[in-house]
Amino acid sequence: MTKVASFPSTLKDCLLAGIVAALIPVRAIDGAELENRATPASLPSLDARGFVGVHEITRAELELLMSRFRTLTLEEKSQLDRGCLGLVCLYQGHGLKRWPELARSTTAYLELNDALKRRCPEGRDNFVFVKQGWWLGGIRPAPNPLNGPISVESVTRIRPGGFTFNYAAYFADTGTFAWINHRELGFPMNIVRPQKAYLSLSPPPLEDSRTAQIFCSTCR
Repeated sequence: MTKVASFPSTLKDCLLAGIVAALIPVRAIDGAELENRATPASLPSLDARGFVGVHEITRAELELLMSRFRTLTLEEKSQLDRGCLGLVCLYQGHGLKRWPELARSTTAYLELNDALKRRCPEGRDNFVFVKQGWWLGGIRPAPNPLNGPISVESVTRIRPGGFTFNYAAYFADTGTFAWINHRELGFPMNIVRPQKAYLSLSPPPLEDSRTAQIFCSTCR
C-alpha cells in the first residue's frame, strides 16, 4: 500500500532507542571491533521506485524484503529492534550498537552528491546515510569551498527544550532512502505503536523540531 506518511508516529525520531544509546560513553572504535563487524554484502538494497511519495510498510514486510537472499540472523533482527539506528548500522556493516556516525572513516557532507563522490580505499565501498536533528549551535555550517567534508557532529540530537533525531540508509543503486519510526517497544505497547518502515526516493521529511540534515559516508 502506498501512502504519504505523516510523521507524528515517529515519536521523536527513535527517541527511546536514542536515550539508551546516549547513556553509553563515546569511545573510539578499535581494530578488533572492526574485524568482528557484520557484512551487509548479502543484504539486498531496498527499492522505492514505482511508488509515489513515502511508502509505508510493516516490520514484517521490511524483514521479507531484506530476506530475499537468505534468512535474517537473530543479531540482524536485534539491530532492527533498535529502529532507525539499527537499520543504518546493519547496512553500514561495522557492527555498531550505538550511533552510526561513530564508525571509523565516517565523514559528513551538506549535499548528497558530495557524499556519493567520496572515494574509498580499494576493496571497500561507500555507504551513505542521512543524519537528521538540530544544527549544532543553531547555525548551519558554511559549505566547504572544495565541497569537502564537515564534522559529523554538525547535526546534534539536542535541541532547545528537547531531544530529536532520525537516521536513514541510502541505497545508491535504487536511489532509495529507508528508515524506521522507532524501536521495538515489546508487548503490549507494540500492538498500539508497532514498528513501521518507510521507503522513499527523497530523504525523510524534516519537521519544525528536526530542521537539519547531513549526508554521512562510511567506507565499509
